[in-house]
Amino acid sequence: MAKYLKKNPRLAVKFFDGDTKEQLFEINDRNWMNVGELFADHYVTELVKQTGKKILPQNVVVIVSGEYDLN
Repeated sequence: MAKYLKKNPRLAVKFFDGDTKEQLFEINDRNWMNVGELFADHYVTELVKQTGKKILPQNVVVIVSGEYDLN
């Protein structure tokens, strides 16, 4: 029976403009234990400010993703 296996044990955290769905940036190489710190209000605020956009998005969506391959 086929099953899905994780390609890499690390996770990616992706930040999107919640209105336009445009990806703002991605932080790679996180693990399940330290990914939660990126959801804190002050971290999201500072990270989005660092994108250099003159107008900050009204809504930001943060998604954690991992890749699995069917074997």
